[in-house]
Amino acid sequence: VLLYAEGFQHAKLLAQKVVAVFTLSRQLLSKQQHYDWGLRALKTVLTVGGQLIHDEKQAGRVLNESAESTLLIKSIRINTLSKLTYADVDRFKRLLEDVFPGSESRDIEYTELEGCIKEALVELKLEPIDAQIKKMLQFHEACRQRMGVVIVGPSGCGKSTIWRVLKHAYDKMKRRYVLHVMNPKSMPRQQLLGHMDHDTREWFDGVLTASAR
Repeated sequence: VLLYAEGFQHAKLLAQKVVAVFTLSRQLLSKQQHYDWGLRALKTVLTVGGQLIHDEKQAGRVLNESAESTLLIKSIRINTLSKLTYADVDRFKRLLEDVFPGSESRDIEYTELEGCIKEALVELKLEPIDAQIKKMLQFHEACRQRMGVVIVGPSGCGKSTIWRVLKHAYDKMKRRYVLHVMNPKSMPRQQLLGHMDHDTREWFDGVLTASAR
C-alpha cells in the first residue's frame, strides 16, 4: 500500500522483494545491537524510495519495473549500508543481487554535495578516500531521515572527520548547519539532560536540551 501511495506502479512485486531482503538480512547477517530490520527501518526505505520516484517523474522519465527496482535498491542501500559491519556489507550486497536479479545496484548520487566535500577535503589538507566520502554521504542522508544518528567506531577511524568535513561542505553550499560540541562524560546526567524539580514541577534544561532549543 505504501509503495502504491508513493507512486510505484509495480508495487506488489517490489513489496515482496523488499520484505524478502529484510527477512533474509535478519536471518543471515550477524547479530548487532544497532541493527533494525523492523517496520521503522522499512518505512524509512519506502519513504526515500518515494522521494526518488517523485524526482524521476518530475524529470519526465518513464519508469518500467527495472527502473523502479533500481530506485528501490538505491533507497535500501543508502539507508542500510551505513549501519552494517564491514563483514556484513559484502553479504548484504550479494543478498540484494539475489533478490533483485538483473537490476542495477547503485547508490543515490549527490553530485553537488560530493563536489563540495572533495573541495573541503583539499582545503582542510586531508587525503580524499572514496570509502570515507561515501560514509559522509550516508551520514548526510541518515541525518535527513532520522531524529538521532550515532557515528560509532574505534579511536582514530575518522568519526570526527566525517561530520567536520560535512559541515565544511555545507558551509560552501550556504546550507545551515548548527553545531554544538559537548562531552557527555564530563558532567552528571541531570546536568546533561535536564531535570524536574519534584516539589514545584518546574523543568530545568540541561546542556543538551538547552542546545536543542
